[in-house]
Amino acid sequence: MKIYRWIDKYNYKVSIKITKRYYTGISKRRTKLYSLSPSFWGDYLLRLLLVFASVIFVKKSAFKGFYNIISRKFSPFFSSDTNPIIYIKTRDLISALFGYRYFVDEATPDLLDRKIILAEKIVFQRSEEPFISVIVTGNYRLDSLYNCLKSLSDHISEKHTFEVIVFKNQDHHVNSFLNNNVKGIILLETASFASISENAKGNLIYIQSSEAIIKKNCVELLAEVLKNKDVGCAGAKHLHRNGLLIRTEGDTIFYEDSTHPEFNSQREITHYASANFIFHRDHLSNLNLSDIDLLSSVYIGDQIGQYLAGKNKKVIYQPLAEVVCYNIHQLKAQALIEKPAQKTILFIDDVIPTPDQDSGSNRIFKIMQLIKALGFHVIFLPANGEKKPRYSNQMILEGFEVLYRFPNMRGLIKILEGKLQDIDAVWLCKPHNNEQFKFLFEQEKDLFWIYDTIDLHFLRLQREGNLSGDQSVIQAANDVKQVELNIAKRASITLAITKDEKEVLENEGINNVEIIPNIHEIKTVTESAVSFSLRNGLLFIGGYLHKPNIDAVQWLVKEIMPLVWAVDPQITLTLLGSNPTDEILALRSDKVIVPGYIHDVSAYFYSNRIFVSPLRFGAGMKGKIGQSLEYGLPIVSTDIGVEGIGLTNGHDVMVANDTKDFAEKIIQLYNSPDLWSNIRNNSINALKAYTPEVIKLQLEELLRNLSNKK
Repeated sequence: MKIYRWIDKYNYKVSIKITKRYYTGISKRRTKLYSLSPSFWGDYLLRLLLVFASVIFVKKSAFKGFYNIISRKFSPFFSSDTNPIIYIKTRDLISALFGYRYFVDEATPDLLDRKIILAEKIVFQRSEEPFISVIVTGNYRLDSLYNCLKSLSDHISEKHTFEVIVFKNQDHHVNSFLNNNVKGIILLETASFASISENAKGNLIYIQSSEAIIKKNCVELLAEVLKNKDVGCAGAKHLHRNGLLIRTEGDTIFYEDSTHPEFNSQREITHYASANFIFHRDHLSNLNLSDIDLLSSVYIGDQIGQYLAGKNKKVIYQPLAEVVCYNIHQLKAQALIEKPAQKTILFIDDVIPTPDQDSGSNRIFKIMQLIKALGFHVIFLPANGEKKPRYSNQMILEGFEVLYRFPNMRGLIKILEGKLQDIDAVWLCKPHNNEQFKFLFEQEKDLFWIYDTIDLHFLRLQREGNLSGDQSVIQAANDVKQVELNIAKRASITLAITKDEKEVLENEGINNVEIIPNIHEIKTVTESAVSFSLRNGLLFIGGYLHKPNIDAVQWLVKEIMPLVWAVDPQITLTLLGSNPTDEILALRSDKVIVPGYIHDVSAYFYSNRIFVSPLRFGAGMKGKIGQSLEYGLPIVSTDIGVEGIGLTNGHDVMVANDTKDFAEKIIQLYNSPDLWSNIRNNSINALKAYTPEVIKLQLEELLRNLSNKK
């Protein structure tokens, strides 16, 4: 309901305003009575009106939030050892009523009472040859220490072997718990780095605050960052138990919305916090930290950061690794102070790239990888504003900054405009996105404008119109042509994907054209190939939201394959690819297999005998052809299918453009081991011009002027 969206919108606004103001005030040493300040009253009134509206309109999520507080026996905010249950419930309900619990994650563990904790058991699978040594630091309180150890037990995966090191404490309840209730830990007398150096066996050292819990895969994500030899330390995103992100500037602690794009990109920072970070054990012997008490110091991260800076090692903030903090006064919060960035390139395409689903996404993703490897900072903005967590997380792990709607498209544009002065070039894909974002070049006159055609849209439409005879499609092609040519004339550089399309543009008077093709890695060699005799069947792959693929498959199944089956009825056809439409699914039979989207398609390329791609219209370099070449799978396709790659009919590909000839080429290649082997061996060589190493050099030359730009 529209009223629900309105309630959610203003609940968010007022709750984050209340929560940020209060906790920032507390960090500046104001008393808890600060919440009664008249400066809050207007926001409290609005919050109460929104709660009343939720009741009137029976908004279930609001009732659920209050029910969760009532039904929980304990609270993440108040110790049950020092506060009566009625006090805890009353405080939590009042806090929720006035917006202080709006962002709290339901999964945040409660602070249990001592009796319950001392009846619990925690068991770690300690390794004698650990890859990671987990060091638990901080002033141990039994309730938060229990949650900390429980989270480590639950959320450190089996991907890496590990050991957990804990220190004895003056609190006899804590020591009793560690001695009697926790199995598989190393319990040390002295909380010092000297003690760690002597006892820790892991290649990596992870410092974990006892006042924090880790979320799933936190430690593994941090360890992944250290695979980069230039990185010396990686730290997690710190969340307060109120649900907001914690960051510091000097001695001041700030609270932010943890979902804001600004705090969700992997980046290099100057230093990190006192805990919840990981570094190589090799650095231990060189760190001058022998006099630091690991149970109380809040300056460990500062000193490690200073040491690593002197060794030209990076300190990296990894936002996908999350920890929830209970007591920030025992924890110097993360300092997101970025180092000066390199030259920055902003990429804009329709959506977050899905490289396992379509060729265009695969190409742009690999281009961004190569450009980052050249020393540029890469930002990506999806024109539709959608985040797509699975794929945006993949981008973040690569070190790309991802912008997305926050909280809406207007907010996204505001964030983008705030970054424009730090952006050196904009790499815009497809004509409609260039039209949508041309305002960027009006606001920043010095922006370098890279127009990536992906393929010439007007050429694809022309071919479709010529095939179908549809005059409306032909007219659309003429209209799109004018748009594409106008953009190309204004852009600093226009990118074609093939030599053929570069020539088309140059013939239209466009002189600033360069070629950046698809990028392919050779995944197989002749000696390791599955032999001809062990393979069977035909394979096609393509996204079925793309009209040329739908036309190709229908032509293949309805006209070409009946001629093939008349000769060999045992041959099967597999139609791989994402988003199969109803008309594609209707083609299924005992001979036609439509699996839908498959993440890892390698098994299909290694088991089928021929790749078929009867494309009758389209433009650019076809990713499916390059993908088949990567696996060394011989191809039967059309002139349009193989254009721009440099393949030769009968040498490294089989080409046919009509139904009868296409069927005959399939039968000929399917039944000839010698021809199959020759085509295969020759086709592998055709990819050498499109490997990452070659394209990286082309990108370096393309961006040379940008690198020298002051």
